[in-house]
Amino acid sequence: MSQACFFDKIDQKTLERARNLGSLGIQLQWVGGNVSKAADSFFNINQKAAPISPTEMRLLKARNKPNGVAARAIMRSGNGHKYWSEFSQDKQDKIEKLAQEIHQLLFEPKLKNPIKTTDVPMVGNLSTSQKNEFILEFVNIVNNIEAENELDLNDDPTAENTVKFLTNCQKLAQRINTNDPSSLGLHPLIYFYTHDSRYRVGSFYGVVSLVLYLGKNKSYDKFIKCRKDFEFLIWQHDDLVPQIVSKSSAVKAREKVKDFYLTIVEKLIKGVDKKNVMKEIIAEKTFGSLKMKSRVNTSETQSKTFSR
Repeated sequence: MSQACFFDKIDQKTLERARNLGSLGIQLQWVGGNVSKAADSFFNINQKAAPISPTEMRLLKARNKPNGVAARAIMRSGNGHKYWSEFSQDKQDKIEKLAQEIHQLLFEPKLKNPIKTTDVPMVGNLSTSQKNEFILEFVNIVNNIEAENELDLNDDPTAENTVKFLTNCQKLAQRINTNDPSSLGLHPLIYFYTHDSRYRVGSFYGVVSLVLYLGKNKSYDKFIKCRKDFEFLIWQHDDLVPQIVSKSSAVKAREKVKDFYLTIVEKLIKGVDKKNVMKEIIAEKTFGSLKMKSRVNTSETQSKTFSR
């Protein structure tokens, strides 16, 4: 076959690209050293022209660690690229099954605005980058890993710890709000959403820390005893947790939010009238200068425009 005949069978766009290859320079970098040196070079290159997001960088560095693999699996609901393909088939199956269930527990049913039903997911609508960060932080919090210590985790060649991390996340999600016998049935609308349907990531992290604390200290009974008034208070004053979180990031503020919830529980257990609980907490200034907004109850909408 002649060269001219061959070119006739190629579309014009592909032909132009092929011809341009001869005038384009390809930049190569010679890296001397081991795999670790090559990885460091990769990170340096990708932080220049088109920087990788901080979360993606953390996931890349944790690609062989149990929290990184677990987070990737949950993000994709056990589907997509198998970052866990090097493990045995039994471990792969466990990872995919756990990740799919955790994803469903957190993000289903799909949230639709305006909200017209009380059947809402534990996690509201987040952008892709927010969702990835949220899942990684969730895995870390549940498994008692601080972000600054992520790289100290050992790699997980057998997937034992990856499965363990996912199992812990599954149990925690089941404990919050599912049909599982262990569930506390903490309704997302009360705990994780504001009155105007905005999702509060800081509240979710705080509740995760609270549930972990109650389990560790075997103090579910105290919480359950005052739960009715507790839920009334956090629902009526849903603006206080965002004020606590605003002083730092949602992840770093989780312990303060947990302590805020525990303070409410302690005051209710001691017999403080629910009308005075928040007044006392604000006066004590343990959580900074909090301001309580007044709630105006109106039976009718007077404006022609109204929020969702």
